[in-house]
Amino acid sequence: MRHYLLYIFFIIAIISFPSCKQSKPLQANKAIISGEVINFSQHKNKTWIEVLHPDIFAQSTPFKQIKIDSTGKFRYQAQLISPGLCWGIYNKWFPFVISPGDSLHFTIDANIWNDKSRKAISKEDYIQISGTVKEDYNKIRNFQEWASDSLYTGSLRQSIDEATKTKSPEEFKEFIFKIESNTKSIIEKFGKEFGAGPLYYDILNAENQFRNLDHLMRYRWSNPMMKNVKTEDIELPKNYFSFLKNYNMNNRDFFVLQQSDVLKELLNLYLFQDKELREIYFDIRKNKENAKVPNNYFSNQANHINNQTHGITKDLLLHLFAMRNFKDTPQNSSIAYSSVKDLIQDSYIANHLTEEYKKLTLKNQNTIKSKPSEHTALDSIIDVNKGQILYVDFWAPWCAPCLNEMKPSQKLKKKLNGKPVQFVYLACRTNKDKWETTIANKNISGINVLLSDKDYQTLSKRYNIQGIPHFLLIDKSGKVVNQNAPRPSNENIETHILKLK
Repeated sequence: MRHYLLYIFFIIAIISFPSCKQSKPLQANKAIISGEVINFSQHKNKTWIEVLHPDIFAQSTPFKQIKIDSTGKFRYQAQLISPGLCWGIYNKWFPFVISPGDSLHFTIDANIWNDKSRKAISKEDYIQISGTVKEDYNKIRNFQEWASDSLYTGSLRQSIDEATKTKSPEEFKEFIFKIESNTKSIIEKFGKEFGAGPLYYDILNAENQFRNLDHLMRYRWSNPMMKNVKTEDIELPKNYFSFLKNYNMNNRDFFVLQQSDVLKELLNLYLFQDKELREIYFDIRKNKENAKVPNNYFSNQANHINNQTHGITKDLLLHLFAMRNFKDTPQNSSIAYSSVKDLIQDSYIANHLTEEYKKLTLKNQNTIKSKPSEHTALDSIIDVNKGQILYVDFWAPWCAPCLNEMKPSQKLKKKLNGKPVQFVYLACRTNKDKWETTIANKNISGINVLLSDKDYQTLSKRYNIQGIPHFLLIDKSGKVVNQNAPRPSNENIETHILKLK
């Protein structure tokens, strides 16, 4: 984009105000989630519960899988920094709130698997929560259960997708501001009716703000992606990011799920600050360990982040920058770590990064230096389907945007019936029970494979997969001709596929 430098400097003016106030370091405390599944004998193959809770260090969606033992019992210990809205998944989603030091006990009826309703959120009669449940916890939960079926609906997600594609930058900002304002009014209305306390407003308003901030940050690349044009061909106004002045990015009291996504988007903006540095960044993303990275790249980027931000946002961005490079270019981990370790002021964040660096160093020392086999399940599918066009969908049962694409995928399949096209569904980061149940419930027909973690990591690096759903197009010769193909809901996908005939 021609205005990158202009709006980067505009961002500096918004969020880099210096702070003289010395803050106490963040501190984590354990929280216990335990429980039992009643009527478990009727559904003994459903042996996992998934939990999603805020994690400021998460590199991807922070789902935690909890094993249910043979008696129906389960237990999980989380390290939390602040109270937060969390989600559990056992066929249906269920919201709950937990704070550092809490101990929550769940009683879950396994007959929830008999609930075939389209509602994503479980009824209260299936999930009972006891333990250190504070007064506002149930009020937040009640609001989320209502909002998930009446406010945060599929039609709202579709309208946001449509606005992302069709509205100008300023129009899109006004559209999101209106959604945020309306949601805030509803939160306040319910709060008054419930007689809610401060925790209710603090958590739900923080969730609302970061959810919409995430939409605003993603517009930079999601708008051109939906139009099937290059990001650099779309010119944003230099003051597009003026909305950042409306958001408190340095609130140390509450951390929400969407916060890590916003930080990733903000970091990407800083990495685009300079043409030369931007090209190095893209080389790293594309070639990973084989990227040619000048030694001063890491110090230049770290100093840039340090000079442009402050407070907890600065420390988390520096931490994220180092962790990303630990993953993408492990051969440069020492340089990446050295470039940020003295710039991070919060001791909790600094200590976490040091521990991760020590783990990586130990792993590198104990690893035999031989190139592992990179043949994956997808390679096997390609080998036996030469002469067929493959439309590959990376998805997961817990991923709402993935599931939203299944109906358009079925419609596309019907349109292409009789054509030499195979639909391949590669599930990742989930367990077999959840995978099989979702395939049955959603009637996902085609080539279905549950990827191993190793295969997913290999394919993620190979095709630069940053999140799911993600789609590939492979021609009849087995060549990947589009490693970021349009979604089934994109009106141009049929044309893309038929071009390969």
